[in-house]
Amino acid sequence: MRKRTERAPAPRPWWGALLILLWLGAGEAGAESAYVIRVNPALIYLDAGAQQGAAVGEIYAVFRPEEAGDLLVGLVNVIRVQESFCIAEVGYRAEGEHFELLQRAMPLKDWEEKQREAPPRRPPAHHHEEADHAAGHGRWALHLSGGMEWAEHESERTLGLALGAALNERAGLDLGFKVGGKLPGKLSQYIGELGARAFPFGREGVRPYLGGGASLRRLSHHGETTLKWGGQALGGVAAPLGGGWQVSLEGGYQRVAAWSGMMDLSGWVGQVGVGLHF
Repeated sequence: MRKRTERAPAPRPWWGALLILLWLGAGEAGAESAYVIRVNPALIYLDAGAQQGAAVGEIYAVFRPEEAGDLLVGLVNVIRVQESFCIAEVGYRAEGEHFELLQRAMPLKDWEEKQREAPPRRPPAHHHEEADHAAGHGRWALHLSGGMEWAEHESERTLGLALGAALNERAGLDLGFKVGGKLPGKLSQYIGELGARAFPFGREGVRPYLGGGASLRRLSHHGETTLKWGGQALGGVAAPLGGGWQVSLEGGYQRVAAWSGMMDLSGWVGQVGVGLHF
């Protein structure tokens, strides 16, 4: 009796279709893209965590892959990173677009590089400015600061307000006004300052900086007043808080022309500040 040969079952067609879809999806989004895994009114969750290189302060572009080209949905700023996912704050949403589950995301620098190779079908008009605002380094900024001046024979507190302007990704200027003295009591100096800051590693995320500037001071002591020039060199670090806000901590050394027999304010300085970028 001839033995009957068993034939293996033919592969189900849907397996092949699934493989094709997965291959096409990988080709459209690229190996470095992440997925949106949760959406809240102001927060977006991405399946990119510390293991994938996500970092606090990093800007991600969220997009929809389409046949005519990737369509930008918006920009988000990472505010918390876990091992396998991160939480980001919405910084910009394109007109008419909404964040949805399973949309794709990639770091803004990678998105911009990809768009240089294949221009987007509908780029946002001001996505660079919105990205700056989300990261806490917009074109303009207002800074409120409080600090101390430690001179050789006395120390004084200072309180200041400054307007800042970003020249590029690595440099900026500040024009400010301060009052100083035995705060909150008697004021002994009114200070106008012009300064510059350099960000050697760029202005993304937590960023160190170096700076310097010149000042003109109106000093008062026992009813007498005078004007004195000064200069300072400093270093500090700034960190984004989200929504255009940032906090900074800096210190340095200042040289102020001595008021003979009255006051000498040359010495070390330190201050902490908070800023709003727009």
